Amino acid sequence: MRHSQNIRARILYLIMIFMVFKETLSYLDIGLNTAFYGMFFILGTAYYIFDILTFTSGYKAKDFIHSIFLNGILFYIFLIFYKRSGIFLGFVIFTIVQNLLRYIFTKIFRANYRLAILGCGDEAKRIKDIIISNTNYNYIGFIDDDSLDSIGRMENIQELIEKYDINEIVYVEKKNNEDWTEKVLNLKINGIKVQDSITFLQESEGKIDVENIDRDWVLKSPGFNILNSSLEQRIKRSFDLCMSMIVLILGAPFMILTYILVKLDNPKKFISNPAFFTQDRIGAGGNEFKMVKFRSMRLHDPEKHSKYAGANDDRITVVGKFIRKTRLDELPQIYNVLRGDMSFVGPRPEWNLLGREYEKVINLYKLRYAVKPGLTGWAQVMYPYGENIDDARIKLEYDIYYIKHQNFILDMIIFFKTIKTVVFGKGR
Repeated sequence: MRHSQNIRARILYLIMIFMVFKETLSYLDIGLNTAFYGMFFILGTAYYIFDILTFTSGYKAKDFIHSIFLNGILFYIFLIFYKRSGIFLGFVIFTIVQNLLRYIFTKIFRANYRLAILGCGDEAKRIKDIIISNTNYNYIGFIDDDSLDSIGRMENIQELIEKYDINEIVYVEKKNNEDWTEKVLNLKINGIKVQDSITFLQESEGKIDVENIDRDWVLKSPGFNILNSSLEQRIKRSFDLCMSMIVLILGAPFMILTYILVKLDNPKKFISNPAFFTQDRIGAGGNEFKMVKFRSMRLHDPEKHSKYAGANDDRITVVGKFIRKTRLDELPQIYNVLRGDMSFVGPRPEWNLLGREYEKVINLYKLRYAVKPGLTGWAQVMYPYGENIDDARIKLEYDIYYIKHQNFILDMIIFFKTIKTVVFGKGR
């Protein structure tokens, strides 16, 4: 999974930056304490938010500017508290080394897969579009006996691999074609990286196409450890409780402010104007529970209006637009997480009226009930707010990917992506 490769590169980079940071402070005669580790954690989070920990897109001028800005703030704080004469020189040295390391990492980890596609058709064209749009890939072409656009026939596959220096192949499976399967197997045996189209699309898009899978696939597919690993479940519950308490403490001022703003949305009825909104949602095992949010809409009968809230929905209040965009409306769900109705990370809980409809028309929709719903989730950070059944199907594809690959690292990736969403206001 390429997400794992990315996280390993980021961890290695942060370890090296930590060592440089530590040596810089040692040069400035600043001792290590709890504040030091806290400042470095904040710096690492800021690096992630501003994409400084992204190495696959190459080194850009804006990354250098962002690093100067972030490092400058950090060293200015040290200047306020420590007033060392060499603070500015320390800032310059640290920034130069940090950017030099990042430049090296972009050269090392910006992979250049020379990739060809075995097969043709709509699925092959979809894969081609992904390859062309991804800077990690160098698209070579189709290899197929039936396509006019191919760079060659299957019988010449070995010569084509040598001619174009192909180091990775994605194949679109041809049903009931033993000869084709045998040739693909030989490629893998001879050291060529070979992926089937479903696996490639999973890794590239971070979602699993529900139209290409069935119950048999779920039974045979590796992963889904969260469903039967008591250790994973205990780790996840511990993460839920720890993160909920942290968010509750740090978010308390924002929750109080949001509460007041929602109440002030109708100042004439400040006392009676409800700040909270509760709704029946579907949780783990298909069981329903009451989910609580800050109210972002005018009071109305939800069963008499559209079940979808669009970006320009006139039911959304002025305050509601802001708290939906920054996800502040979701903060009261910390209560649901502490109760055990929800997890901190997981598929978003669907309104019961919509969820029961989706179960009837979307393949494997009930699979999302295998885990607790989340305050934030993979689908939420990867896809915009859903407004119709097609969006619900796509979000399910992200949810199934999450359930299949769930682990602590993926939960942390989602957590930091959520922070980025809140900071840059990329919510609904």
